[in-house]
Amino acid sequence: MSTKTDAMPLERKWHWPLQDFFGDRRVRNGIKVALAGLSALLVTQLLRLPHDSWAILTVVVMTTSQYVGSMALKAVMRITGTIAGAIIGVWLVGDYTSTPAIFLPLLFLVMAISSYKFGQVGARQVPYAYFLVGLTTLTVVTNGLPTPDQAWYMGLTRTEEILVGAMCALLVMTIVWPRYAREEFIDASRAALKTIDDFVAVETAAYAEGKLAPQGIAEIRVEFSRRLTVLRNLINAGSRESAFFSSRVSNYNAFLVSLISLFHGALYLAEKRIVDLPIVELLRDELAKVSSAVAEEARILQAFTRPGEKLRPSSLNETFDELERKVLQIRTEGFLKAQPLEATMAFAGHFAALQSLRDEFNNIRATIEGLPRKGQPLPEAKPAWDLLPRIDWFWVKVGIKGALSSTIAVILLKWINPPGPAALTLMAWVITLFGRPYIRAGGTGDLRAFRNAFIGSLGLIACVIVLFLTTPFLASYLVMNLVLFALLFTLGFFMAQAAGITFWIQLSFLTISTFVGLDPQRPVPSLTIIETFLGMIVGLAIATVVGRLFWPTLPQTLLKDDLLTLFKDTNAVLRREPDQERIQTRLAILSVEALQAVRQIRSHRFSDEERARVIALVHMLQAVPVWIRHLFWYRRLLPEVTEEFLGPPLQQIEAEFSQMLYAFLEAFRKNDFQRDFPVLNGALAEIDHTVERIRDRGILDDQPLETPLRMLDLVGRYHVVADGLHECAGLIRGLRMQEYAGDYAL
Repeated sequence: MSTKTDAMPLERKWHWPLQDFFGDRRVRNGIKVALAGLSALLVTQLLRLPHDSWAILTVVVMTTSQYVGSMALKAVMRITGTIAGAIIGVWLVGDYTSTPAIFLPLLFLVMAISSYKFGQVGARQVPYAYFLVGLTTLTVVTNGLPTPDQAWYMGLTRTEEILVGAMCALLVMTIVWPRYAREEFIDASRAALKTIDDFVAVETAAYAEGKLAPQGIAEIRVEFSRRLTVLRNLINAGSRESAFFSSRVSNYNAFLVSLISLFHGALYLAEKRIVDLPIVELLRDELAKVSSAVAEEARILQAFTRPGEKLRPSSLNETFDELERKVLQIRTEGFLKAQPLEATMAFAGHFAALQSLRDEFNNIRATIEGLPRKGQPLPEAKPAWDLLPRIDWFWVKVGIKGALSSTIAVILLKWINPPGPAALTLMAWVITLFGRPYIRAGGTGDLRAFRNAFIGSLGLIACVIVLFLTTPFLASYLVMNLVLFALLFTLGFFMAQAAGITFWIQLSFLTISTFVGLDPQRPVPSLTIIETFLGMIVGLAIATVVGRLFWPTLPQTLLKDDLLTLFKDTNAVLRREPDQERIQTRLAILSVEALQAVRQIRSHRFSDEERARVIALVHMLQAVPVWIRHLFWYRRLLPEVTEEFLGPPLQQIEAEFSQMLYAFLEAFRKNDFQRDFPVLNGALAEIDHTVERIRDRGILDDQPLETPLRMLDLVGRYHVVADGLHECAGLIRGLRMQEYAGDYAL
């Protein structure tokens, strides 16, 4: 009798055939947007509100807020913004429509403030309250201009419609498949840490094979940059939409800074690897154990942990202690002193690189455990440096442009009376408002704005033709709802993983709202359809012209501004200016933003070679501040006797570092990239000569092992910073940014 030996699971986990389909985040978001839209449509019809379109428009805009936060706070903010906008709109229409000299400046001021505060960095938990102030004010004004005596009726109905849309969106997004920014940040951070794990694995393999340069670094850099982009966008979205996330945004910023420091710590170790020095043979076993422990720690950090679960311990600190004991033994035996200075400095650099990487791993481990998790008490907050919002000049310009577009649209309504008035004003304002910030999340800004507007206009004309052909079939309530569900599902599907609100998503907002406003269940005159979409096209034209004439937002402009700030802030780190946490966070964020901008530049003058140069420059500017911070840390640990000798030459080279950064700043300000930059060879030679004198005199012979190694590593790090700045100078000298800085690519 034979026995079956194949391993069979005792239990089979039941797998629903559509589980993968409904597990897709895009599908879920599409369903949620569609449910919210249909719910708003149903409620407006039950309450017999006159215009369903305002509720639908509010739904599609509000569902861009995809994360669960404080529902009560969100509801209060949206209700407050809607009521305030209605009161302001009624006040403007009821009192000042007959006096344009007062009415138009007041409208401009209201729209400018609401547009600015919608995006201002400090307005974390209330951005959509300001958005609803602007939206409600503009809708009341638009509908109240022809009949000022009906201003209160318009204000009340619009308030009810917008509140219905906001509440339906809030309920559905909170109850149905809720998304938590805290947990998604953990998932995204694991993906970013995996790229570091991959790099450590490649680096360890190369070291085991006796190679200094691991392969595939460029690809890992690209992937790491993408992961940083995801984290940065999550911080922006989470801080706006979740009270829990916003209350600990300093913890998330600290994690982003630590992550970048860890990555560059791994890169620094790769550069400082040694394979052919005699001391390596004496330390082969200990170095191999440390490399294995580093790889183990990287795997632990990127492994999945449930809320409340601590990261499991690793052997990194213990194996490093073993290495230190073996190095102390070798030093005691006089082996290090017998080696040439260059060999000793090379080993000191490698030893300190390992030490730095260990410290970075310990730091990010503590940072990860300090991130908020779902269902857990909030951890202790990192020191907050942004309690008071500062003026954000980017959003000041956006506010002015948004106010200008909406004011121009209202002027056209008042004196020219164009077709499709409601669609015209909303299109002008929404396209102007949402089109600007998307560039910071990886968009193209005003690049090819006229081309997009032309294609969008053709798309709107196509919508008119489709409506002509399908209106008779949409007379059925069931068919109308099925079509609306399909449209909203498609919009939500593409919004789920978009980094921002793109031009085409904005156009879809208003097109779907207009489609509902036409109410195809009743006979709709062809002229009404034509006029409505013509109003959308005119509003699109206003937004495009204003966006291009006043402070056009281009990727190359954003790149240049970011590089200027990177040079300035790196110099601030070097000069030990106050608010170092703020400066370090801004450096981390702007370096990610600059890399996004590089990817979006579209110009025939922007060659692949130029793109590679700029990317290499940004990567170097990402690393240099990390290296500078390490300089100051290690310098504080040196004994006074060493500082007496090394102090003056180190101060001199720091001053020359600052001069070089200032020269970079001036080169970009004046678009003069072919200038000669300072060189640092003389100051470096003086430092090396001082180290030789300290060694020859035996000044540190009675000091612990760490002291001479730290001194040699410190000198090596000054060399690394100098080499990095020299590399920046070479990259800048070959740039041709002046040739494509003004390439608008209409």
